[in-house]
Amino acid sequence: GVLGLALPQMAQGPEFSVMDRLLASKSLKQPLFSVFLSDSDMESSEITFGDTKPEHMASEMFWEPVSRDTGYWQVQIADITIDNKRQNLCSNCQVAVDTGTSQLAGPTDVINDLAKRLDVQADCSNYHNLPKLGFVMGDHVLNLLPQDYVDKGPDGCQVSLMPLDVPPPNGPLFIFGDPFLRKYYTAYDRDSRRVGFAQAKHMGMPVEELLVSLNGAGEGGGGPPRGA
Repeated sequence: GVLGLALPQMAQGPEFSVMDRLLASKSLKQPLFSVFLSDSDMESSEITFGDTKPEHMASEMFWEPVSRDTGYWQVQIADITIDNKRQNLCSNCQVAVDTGTSQLAGPTDVINDLAKRLDVQADCSNYHNLPKLGFVMGDHVLNLLPQDYVDKGPDGCQVSLMPLDVPPPNGPLFIFGDPFLRKYYTAYDRDSRRVGFAQAKHMGMPVEELLVSLNGAGEGGGGPPRGA
């Protein structure tokens, strides 16, 4: 990206990568950075170099390995869920977590199938009854609410996921941009090549449990991250 936070394969050279320079100078407490995106004017977005901040987490952090050598912070997803029920969609999909993208995007066939299953009415008549949309990573489901995946405006409602077709082996690929990053506090570990996810804690907003463990328990708590 512009700032140089992708993995080394994406950089023009080490001198163009902020992280490479910080790591080379041994300036960081840990070889990672973390990203918090604000959800209102009451708080500021923040990137932290060398650490994670428990005050931004409404759950424990879990980690997923980088799954492809593309230069993106890219991880595997096992399935997509609707109200935490597996849909057997996109079992071998990848997700690139991208702070430089303002939307959510995914494979055209999966987006079209999802749109049918979610059944978002154009007149917004079922907006308040729409389900959570989730993505299975490891033993967790990371849920989004209707306001995260639906464009609701004067002209009506529609699913806001953009079609994006990336062929194998790097795809099928989803891009998780700002709507996802406002819901989840993320960390990017260069040495271990892994991405950390925790539900974000926002100032003045109640915490609705969105990060669900497939082992049966939710992930609420806000304690320090495991493995950080």
